[in-house]
Amino acid sequence: MSLHIPPKMWHQFYHAMLDARTTNEEVIGFFFCKRHQVSKQKVRYLPQSWVVPSADCYERQSANGLVMKQEFHQYLIETFLAKEKLDVVHIHTHSDRGKPEFSGVDDRYESEYARFLSSHFNPSAALSFKKKPRLISGVFDETLQQSQFRIWDRKGQSFERINCSRSWFELTPDVNTPNETDLMFARQQAFGEGVQKQLGELTVALIGCGGIGAIFAELLGRLGVKKWILIDRDRVESVNLNRLPAATQDMATQQWYKVHYVKHLIKRIYATGSHVKTIPTSIADESAKQEVAAADLIVVATDNHSSRQVAQELALTYMRPLVCLGTHIDIQPNNTPRMYCRVTVPPLGGGWCLMCGNIINLHRAALESAADEINHLAARVGYVEGIGDPAVFWLNSLCASTGVGVIHSMLSGFLDVDNGLDWIYEFPGSNWLKTNPEYLGTCGCYFCGV
Repeated sequence: MSLHIPPKMWHQFYHAMLDARTTNEEVIGFFFCKRHQVSKQKVRYLPQSWVVPSADCYERQSANGLVMKQEFHQYLIETFLAKEKLDVVHIHTHSDRGKPEFSGVDDRYESEYARFLSSHFNPSAALSFKKKPRLISGVFDETLQQSQFRIWDRKGQSFERINCSRSWFELTPDVNTPNETDLMFARQQAFGEGVQKQLGELTVALIGCGGIGAIFAELLGRLGVKKWILIDRDRVESVNLNRLPAATQDMATQQWYKVHYVKHLIKRIYATGSHVKTIPTSIADESAKQEVAAADLIVVATDNHSSRQVAQELALTYMRPLVCLGTHIDIQPNNTPRMYCRVTVPPLGGGWCLMCGNIINLHRAALESAADEINHLAARVGYVEGIGDPAVFWLNSLCASTGVGVIHSMLSGFLDVDNGLDWIYEFPGSNWLKTNPEYLGTCGCYFCGV
């Protein structure tokens, strides 16, 4: 089990906790989480809201302990647990430095609180025992630098340790991954052995295995990523061969699915030791959504708005990092081309998204996901542009390699993307345009709640 707090949310919570005291008093904070059952063995807790009480919410607050007012506690229960059906993360500090330990007082209080949460919500309120709120508790030192977390059973009788991640990627070390650096990555040691291990542990869900997605998979694969979920319902065609590395006419003749072609690319790099799951269907398929939600990173490299919308909604719902890749070529009236590639990384956990960033046209997305007869009718009356947009390998390569560079920099810590990132490269002007993320988070978006 793990608790995954987005970096931006943690930054806000951290400063609110520090501001809530005047000297070295203990302070309390709360996260209210949605539970995501990733698999039979894995559960994620994803914060939806957080609260740090002000001084007037305490009956008593000192360096030796604190007690909340009953009215404030009732407000939290009614607002977040009863209405929203969320689990609660109770965080408190100890007034010392160094790695904190849960005290006997903590054990007694949290045991009682776990039982209270279970008994307060009775089954007649349409809550089964398994759906009753769980208590996760965390203890920090006074600087909020070092911590421990645990999750209690609903009877308040026992607990187990739980991992808390406050980074973009929530990675669990693979015990089967050797510690020594593979000779293949000897010239990447400048980025650190820890970064190489993280690349080996990363599971990437790639939506779109065409001109951009295939190059992206090849580049990120050679950087050290071996675990993939590939989603694309299209097959290789002759018209694709100008921009699919190592694709052949035989693949087009045999109508390979693009996911199987990209798997072939990855298996050429790693004959053994890689794990590639192919899903030759639309991202709108429920089985595909479940696989994407369980990944460590979502990358969308499709040529349509509806698949990007689904990918963004999954990233928001399951708090998964999202990288969106795209290119565009048009011809001006004087017959000179304008070419663009765009790499967008919305902030983890919300703030702004592809919809409010105008990267997705919701009108086009709705038409693309409509029934075929509606889509054809819309095309005849001019609502949808014709197919056959220009596409070239080098522009796709520029987009894919920039996306890989961004991901590598995120893992290495070279690039701060807590507020999101939106880069556009324009050719032949050779201009990099960088959107100020502050302008993207002010539109009152329905999807990301800003």
